[in-house]
Amino acid sequence: MKLILCVLFVLISAKECDKNKEQLANHNNSEVITTEQSELKMQDGMKINYLAVTRGSYLQIWIEGDSIKYTTDNSLKVITTHQIPTQEKESFMRLIGDCDEKTLPELEAPSKNHQFDGAAIATLEITNGEDTYKTVAFDHGKPPESIKAIVEKMLSIKTMLEKQ
Repeated sequence: MKLILCVLFVLISAKECDKNKEQLANHNNSEVITTEQSELKMQDGMKINYLAVTRGSYLQIWIEGDSIKYTTDNSLKVITTHQIPTQEKESFMRLIGDCDEKTLPELEAPSKNHQFDGAAIATLEITNGEDTYKTVAFDHGKPPESIKAIVEKMLSIKTMLEKQ
């Protein structure tokens, strides 16, 4: 009886292992296909956050997926949301693709006016999945050269949609 149970247990275990291997192989193949199909789709999961703060002003801009959200209310009670036009989103995603987010914490601010209330303190944060990369504080309006195009594009999209 014990022998029959042992043989039955081994057969069931082997069947489950084959099933798990097949599921794992299918999962890996689907990941490769989706990655090859669209790099833009992977970047849709990204969140980009720009924050500029001083004693008397507050500006926060989030870009996530196809939408942009912004607020000048530091309690975050009034948040404005807009759909980003396709052409603007594509050019923004190209800029993000050119940026190596892993180097963000190492960037140096070109000026230090934010340290004595000469300018708003600004930061840029990029979240891709579980990884988050944030710049050191820099002056609002004077970002480090490597992220200048990204910050200016975010601000221009916000201004463009705000006027509509």
